[in-house]
Order: sequence, then C-alpha cells, then structure tokens
Amino acid sequence: MSSAKSLVPKGAWDTHIHVFDPEKFPYATPRSYTPKAAPMIEYPSSVTGCTGIVVVHASMQGSSPAALVDTLKKQQSMPGFTLRGLATIDVDKITDEELDALHAAGVRGARMHEMAWGHGEQNGGEKIIKKIEALANRLARLGWVIGVFCPLQAWAAMADRIRNLDPRIKLVADHFGATFPGQEKTAEFQTLLALVREKRLFVKISGFERLYHGHGAGIDTLETTAKAIIEAGPDQIMFGTDWPHTQLGVTRKGKTDEQRLNEVEGFREVDDVGHIKKLREWIPDDETWQKLFVTNAERIFK
Repeated sequence: MSSAKSLVPKGAWDTHIHVFDPEKFPYATPRSYTPKAAPMIEYPSSVTGCTGIVVVHASMQGSSPAALVDTLKKQQSMPGFTLRGLATIDVDKITDEELDALHAAGVRGARMHEMAWGHGEQNGGEKIIKKIEALANRLARLGWVIGVFCPLQAWAAMADRIRNLDPRIKLVADHFGATFPGQEKTAEFQTLLALVREKRLFVKISGFERLYHGHGAGIDTLETTAKAIIEAGPDQIMFGTDWPHTQLGVTRKGKTDEQRLNEVEGFREVDDVGHIKKLREWIPDDETWQKLFVTNAERIFK
C-alpha cells in the first residue's frame, strides 16, 4: 500500500480507530462479534500520516474502560504521538472522581454504538436521545465529546432535542452520520446538514467502505454526501479511518450467539490511502483540508 503522508498536514489526526487485546482484556459476553487482536503498535501511521489518534471503545469490549486506559498509557512509549480515547460510560455507576481520572488518562468523551446491523432490535431516536441526554448531564462539566453511531433517521428524529443539549457537549456523528448512498437525497439528510450548519453536530468523515460496500462505483457514491457535509460545516468535520476494519455487519447476519462468541474474525483490506486521495480531490482548498485533519480534532480532543 502506498502512503498518504505527503498528502496529509503535519499533526494530522485519525479520530476513529479501535485497539483489541483480548488476551489481556477479554471481550464481553454476549457480544455481536469476536475480532482478532489489533495492538496499538500495528496502527499504520506510516501509511496514513496521522500522529494524533483517537481510540474508540468498541461495543464488544464491554463497559469497563480498563482496556482503553491501558492503550492510552502507551503514549509514553510513542514519542511524537498524541493518544486520546472515547469510552463506554455507564452513567448509573460511574462517579465524578472516576470521570476525572479518565480525563487525566486521556479520555475525552463517551462513545455510543447504536447500530444493530440486524443483530437484535434497532433502537430509535427516542431511546438514543435519552441516553445522550443522560450522558450530557454528567459530562458537560468536562466539555467532553459524545460520539454516536446510529441510523440517519435517528439523527433526524433527535434534532430538536439535540438543539437543547448543554452547549459544552460536543456531539459527534460517526461515519458520515450513517448516510448510505442514496440517503443524501432524503429529508433526514437535510436535517443532519442543518444540525451541522448550526454547529450542533460534528461529523466524522470516516467508515467509507462500511457505507459504500456493495455499490459498484465505490467511494464515488459518497461524493455528494461528503461535499454537502463539508460545505455545511468546515469547522465541524474530522477524519477517521475506522482501522482495523472489522467485518461488515451484513456478514454476521444469521450467525448464532455461539458463533459470535467462538468464530474469530479477521480484518478486511480497505484502501485508506485511496480514500484520503479521493478526499483531497473533493477538498482542494488548504484551509478546509487543515481543518479536516488537524484544527477541528485538536479543538475537541486535545
């Protein structure tokens, strides 16, 4: 794979990766999948050119932040890198002192994975926004991020309640707000754009292949979506690879609970460099390019 280091600005951030260490930190039971190990040392910084990294607590890692904190400690042996994290937070159990300790460790927010991918019942906007509001009430004092991966329809349904959140909270929509090819033509997508324009919502330009998979034109099917989000909020966007590219939810449909526990999944080969090159075609001006990779991420994760 070629490198994107000559394309991205110095100090570029990848705001969405996962780190898996199942030997030291066993996965939760039950779980929707069982990925193989993906240690921090294997992150391809020489390929992406990113030295600011946001490690996102994955759904199958359960509710304990221990694995994430362990990863963040590795910054001590990674000169030139900045590691930050988004943790799964149980607002009913965690204390303010524990939140302060997570902040000191490099955690800068909470992560909510609200995509069922055909495994279990899909939560709608009402259930999701109640979770967001509960988190916001506890995390606003820290100025933390709440990163959410949920259907586009849910973002639209939550819009009015989002507008009433404490402004100290930075709400982030993962993976283009889960706008799949074709959905950029919907009223729900226009509502998402309105939240971006109003600076109520950040959007990760990430998870590309997770969205365009199965569409013959590949990443080009996301061009209209990407350009609309970027135009709506150049101060509200950030880049992410979604490394190490776990299997797609569609491949897990029909699996039994036993299979989800016992079948160890490898990772997909995804053209991260090609995605970055395509983004550069879509973002020709240097100021917006700098915001996508550096300025915006530093503003909310430093």
